[in-house]
Amino acid sequence: MYYHQKQYSLYNPALTRLSIGSSNLVVNYVDSFDESCVEFNHVHTDCYEIYHCLEGTHHLVIGDETYTLTQGCFALLRPNVYHNTVYEPQKHKRYTAFVFTKPSSNAAKDKQRGAQPEDTFLSDALQYFDTHTHYIGRDAHGCSGILDRLHEEIIGSLPGKKLMIDTLYQQYILSILRCMTEMDSMSESQTAPPLSNLNMAIMMTKYMHKNYYKNITIQDISNEFFISARHVNRVFENYFGQSFKKTLNIYRLNYAKNYLYDTDYSIEKISQLVGLASPKALYQLFKEVEGMTVAEFCQTCPNRKRTSPPPAEPSTDEQ
Repeated sequence: MYYHQKQYSLYNPALTRLSIGSSNLVVNYVDSFDESCVEFNHVHTDCYEIYHCLEGTHHLVIGDETYTLTQGCFALLRPNVYHNTVYEPQKHKRYTAFVFTKPSSNAAKDKQRGAQPEDTFLSDALQYFDTHTHYIGRDAHGCSGILDRLHEEIIGSLPGKKLMIDTLYQQYILSILRCMTEMDSMSESQTAPPLSNLNMAIMMTKYMHKNYYKNITIQDISNEFFISARHVNRVFENYFGQSFKKTLNIYRLNYAKNYLYDTDYSIEKISQLVGLASPKALYQLFKEVEGMTVAEFCQTCPNRKRTSPPPAEPSTDEQ
């Protein structure tokens, strides 16, 4: 038995030349892949590449960082950036790679029909990559639907097939750039990342506030913000001076205080409500962060029933 990469019918071997506004470009390569694809680390010296996740989870290495694309997410890479897909044959995914050249100016066409306000949309949007290696975003303009229609055209034999393929290629590129430019205003996206490190840190904490009671991990944060787990911890260390795990535990501890103040729930129930694995973890957090036991803290909580004994602390051996 031999393992082979599955073949999909989205592949079109023909180079396709497009004229978009005042720019010309060539679509070099379009194909669909799944978890059976083995991809080596590579670079395109004069081409942009779009990776578009259609199903499952796609781990993409860009430079020395690993990013997670989930269904409906895409990455647009500028030329001269090394990248590859992580080979994970046991994890289902389906994704598309779309490669096109750097646009060149079509001055003759522009002069012939007169300059239009949106003739430079393509080149303006790609100016973002003058200072950034890649952009990661979500499909908000039906880009996956365009790929579905492209697949139907490629496997079909209707009249005007090539013209329709050309049109769909153009629609796909423009729709991807719309997703990119609408996340931030054009003026901001040309000078700054879609989310600065400071904003990213704040957005991460908002996510943690919303989900602290779940069994969230650093990988969940990584998936949510399309960055590596190592980068997540780097953001927390840079802006908060502590790790993701410690920050999350402090949130859980403080929310546990709310339950101790406002309810008479058992320590076991409170631990579960704030996402801690066991009461022991809550006891340890109180001692490490507050310098007191849970029982001592409960003495300051007026709403806890005084008829109930204070929660028992685990013995030293249990800790």
